Amino acid sequence: MSWIRTLLRRFTDQELAKKLIVVNCVLIVVPLGAMAWFAYGGFERTMERNVGAYQLQTLKQVTLNIDTYMNELNRLSLMPYQYEEILDFLGSKREEGQPLTLDEIEQLNGFVSKVFINGRVDIMGVSLYGERGASYVVLPESQYITSYKLDDDAEWLKRAKGQFGQPTFITTHEIASTSGTVYQVFSIARELRSFDTGRTLGYIVIDIDPAAVRNILSQVKLGEHETLYIADRSGSLVIGSTLGVGDPASIGRLEGEGVRHLDVPNVGSLLVSHVTSSVTGWTTVSAVPVRELMEDSVIVRNSIVLIGVVFVGLAMALSALFAFGVTKPLRKLSRLMRKVEQGDLQVAFPVSSGDEVGRLGHAFNTMVSKLSELGYLLYETELREKDAQIAALQSKINPHFLYNTLGSISMYAELEGNREIVLMSNSLSRLLRYSLSSRKEMVTLRDELEHVNGYMAIQKLRYDDRIDYACDIDPDALDCRMIPLLLQPIVENALNHGLDKGIGVGRVRLGGGAADGVLRLTLEDDGIGLSSERLEELQERLRSARDVGGTTGNGLLNVHRRIRLHFGEPYGITLESMPYQGVKVILTLPAIRASDAPASKGEDDA
Repeated sequence: MSWIRTLLRRFTDQELAKKLIVVNCVLIVVPLGAMAWFAYGGFERTMERNVGAYQLQTLKQVTLNIDTYMNELNRLSLMPYQYEEILDFLGSKREEGQPLTLDEIEQLNGFVSKVFINGRVDIMGVSLYGERGASYVVLPESQYITSYKLDDDAEWLKRAKGQFGQPTFITTHEIASTSGTVYQVFSIARELRSFDTGRTLGYIVIDIDPAAVRNILSQVKLGEHETLYIADRSGSLVIGSTLGVGDPASIGRLEGEGVRHLDVPNVGSLLVSHVTSSVTGWTTVSAVPVRELMEDSVIVRNSIVLIGVVFVGLAMALSALFAFGVTKPLRKLSRLMRKVEQGDLQVAFPVSSGDEVGRLGHAFNTMVSKLSELGYLLYETELREKDAQIAALQSKINPHFLYNTLGSISMYAELEGNREIVLMSNSLSRLLRYSLSSRKEMVTLRDELEHVNGYMAIQKLRYDDRIDYACDIDPDALDCRMIPLLLQPIVENALNHGLDKGIGVGRVRLGGGAADGVLRLTLEDDGIGLSSERLEELQERLRSARDVGGTTGNGLLNVHRRIRLHFGEPYGITLESMPYQGVKVILTLPAIRASDAPASKGEDDA
C-alpha cells in the first residue's frame, strides 16, 4: 500500500494542468478500453458460437448423406436372405479343398454379380463365409476363391457375432488381389442366420471403395487449415477428406454431437464440431483453428484499435491544450504571487474574464494594492516613531546645559594643557549641536562632511590613532543637498563591523563627486570584509528594503530606506566586498544644488 500512497502523493504534487490531463486520460481511455474489450469479447464469443452452430449443422447434413449411403450398403448385405440357395451353401459342411459344383458356381456368380450391379462401381469385393467351412471370396480384379477360412481372431468377426444379425462397419483397411495389388477399402459385415432355427449360417462381407465417402466429404468447403475426417468408436481414423492442423490422435475420441474448444500442443486452440452417426457409430469431426476463424475479426479489431488510438490521441491533445489554456491565468497568477512574496509589489494581474479566475485576479490586485499602501504606511509609521523618540530625547535634554558643560570641560582642559580633551570636547559639542539642535530636512554635503570629520576626530582619539581616515570629495559637489545624518552611520558601521575586528591600523577613505545629475559617494575600508554569503544576504535585504531588526548592517539599511523614501527607486546604497579585503559602500543620490531648491523648514534654526 505504500507505493499507492507514494503515487497519490506524487500526483497531488503535480501541476494543475498535468492533473487535468491525467484525469481526462483516465476518464477517456479506461471507459473506452473497457467498452472495446467487452464488446470485442462478446463479438468474438458470438462469432465462435455462430460458426460452431454452422459447422455442426454442416456436419449433420454430411453425416445424413453418409448414413443414406451406408443404408444402401446395409440393404445389399441383406440380399442373401432373398436367395435360399446362398443360405443353403453357407449352411453346408465343406471339407478343406472340396471343389464347388457347377450349379453352386453359377448360383454364387449370379448372386455376386447382382451385388455388384446394385452397388454400382463402389463395391470392391464380396466375401461369403460359412460357419461349417464354406467360403466364396471375390477380390478386386480377381477370380473367385473358395479356399479362405474364417479367422476366429479377426476383430470384425468378433464384432459381427455380437450384433445379432445387425450390420458391422469395419474401418478402412487393406486388401490384396491375387495379382498382389493392394487396395484401401472399408467394409460392412453381417451375421446371417436361419429363419427357421435362428442358427448362425455364416457371414457376408462387402468391401467398398472409400472414395465414395470422400466425395461426400469433399462437398464441404473447408478453410486453409481446417480438418474434416471420420473416426470410429475408438477414435481411430476411418476416412479423412483433409487433415490440417488437427488429427484423430491429437483431438482424441469424441461421441455424440456438439461443439467444443480443444487446446492442442504446438497447434493452439481449436474449435471442434462432431456428430456421431446412428447407422455406423462413426463420428464425423471438423476442427478449425480459432486464429483462422477469427482472422477477419482480428482485422476488424486492429482497425478499430487504430482508429480508437488516433481519436483518443486527438482527444488527449485537445484535452492538453484545453488544460493548459484553462490553467494559464492560474500559472501567471502563481508567478505574480512569488514576486509579491519576494517583495515586489509593483505587479498586477490582467483581468480578462468574469469567471472564478477573473474574480481571483481582481482580488489579487486589490490585495497587492493594499499591501503596498500598508507597507508604505508601516515604514512611515516607523520613521515617525523614531522621529518621535528622538524628539522625546531632545525634549529631555537641555542642549544649552550640554553645550555649556562641554565648554567648561574644554576650558579646564585648555588650562591644564590637555589638547586631546579639548579636541574631543569641542568635537562632541559640534556633534551634539548638529544632531540635537538641527531641524533641517536637507543639508549640504559640506555640512555632512564637517559632521563626519568631527565624529572621526573623536574616534581617532578613542582608537589611539589606529585609524587612517582620508576624505577626497570633488569641491564642485560640496554644495549638493542631501538628507542629514547619512554618512555618519555608514562610517560608524565601517568602524564597528570592519576595522574594530581587525589588527593594526585601519584605513577609511571617503570620496565622491557629482556628474550627470547624480551625486555618487563611496566609503572604503580595509577591514575583514564580507563572505560571499553574508554579502548576498545584505544585498538581498537592501533590495527588499523591508527588514528593520538585526544588528549587522542595520545602519546601512536605515540609510538606504531613508534615501529610497525621499528620492525614489533609482537611488540608495550598493555594496562591494571580498573576504579580508574590506567593504566598499556606494551611495547614489540626486545631485541637487543649493540654488535648485528653496530652503527647507527650520534651515536657519540653531
